[in-house]
Amino acid sequence: MTPQTLRGTARKDTVMSTRPVGRRGLLLGAGGVLATGLLAACGSEPSAPPAPPTGKQLAEPTPVQTTEQIEEIVPEVNAAVVAADEAKDAAKLAPRVSGSAAEFRKAVYGLIEKAPEWAEDLKVPGAGTIVPMSSVSAEFPRVAIALVEDSVQDGVPYFLAMQQKDAKSGYTAWGWAQQAVGVDMPTVPNAVVGSEALTADAEGLVMTPAQALELYAKVLTDGDAADPDDKLAANPFQTGTHERIQAERKELNKGVEWDEAGTIRETYSVRDGELAGLRTEDGGAIVMATLMSSRKVAIKDGATMRYAEDNKYTKVIGTREFTKQYVREFGTHVALYIPSADAGGQVQPIGATQTALAASGE
Repeated sequence: MTPQTLRGTARKDTVMSTRPVGRRGLLLGAGGVLATGLLAACGSEPSAPPAPPTGKQLAEPTPVQTTEQIEEIVPEVNAAVVAADEAKDAAKLAPRVSGSAAEFRKAVYGLIEKAPEWAEDLKVPGAGTIVPMSSVSAEFPRVAIALVEDSVQDGVPYFLAMQQKDAKSGYTAWGWAQQAVGVDMPTVPNAVVGSEALTADAEGLVMTPAQALELYAKVLTDGDAADPDDKLAANPFQTGTHERIQAERKELNKGVEWDEAGTIRETYSVRDGELAGLRTEDGGAIVMATLMSSRKVAIKDGATMRYAEDNKYTKVIGTREFTKQYVREFGTHVALYIPSADAGGQVQPIGATQTALAASGE
């Protein structure tokens, strides 16, 4: 994030409350967006589908069967994460946790070995399912997104992305994004109906999931200048990220002219191969994906940057003084709501969990 791109880009309406939202919001009726910010448990109340015939198992599961699976799998995901965290052993995440979620956890365990306080950064989705949402199709991979409780009492829920690769494999969770408090959430189809799974190039939306994710990565990198048509709505993760970078930038150049001592920029990109997309009741979509980013402090010739003794990143590197550069690597699971093309409107980021992965410097 360069000085030029982020000047004057802060949105005045992006300050969000961080007070956790309780589950009572789910008691509200369906048919509209919940003011509490929690997903509506259902957008309609259709009758349950007829029971499948006896005999050979159906090739295509019913929504009810898939929902029952999700409610069994979520506690297993929680148990695997808790066990792995206790042992600081990523191998214990299998088979319920896979992909970037497992990779990120392994990276954090490596940070903890060098600085035990990194354990405070471990985010754990809870065992209780609040709202299940799944695709129902004979085709693989099958996709599910569940809004689940936080493992911390009265905490903020997480969107949990799950995938079933083939008929012989179980669902695995590859990422979780903590719900953005203060942002309205879309309604989702009733659990007995199921949702249409969407690919990265799915049409019928204000933009494809791939385009929405690329836009989000660009805005996180370059600020609102990367979104001249204002297609992306305000969101706490973007605001908080830019505020932290600007605060560090100010401290970096304390007592000197703008960027005289050094520059700071974080560059985001969309990770290939991880996307969960499901159609919402209004024809829009909830999409989850993984972003990778690198935050680099480039130090000008002749300058020396010294960080505080209690800095967790510099403890990992082994020094708190740098004369050339200081780099931190992150992985972020995100959730977006993309309106339908007919409805129009802005793409709304609705969840994010960022994980620090590595640090280096010289």
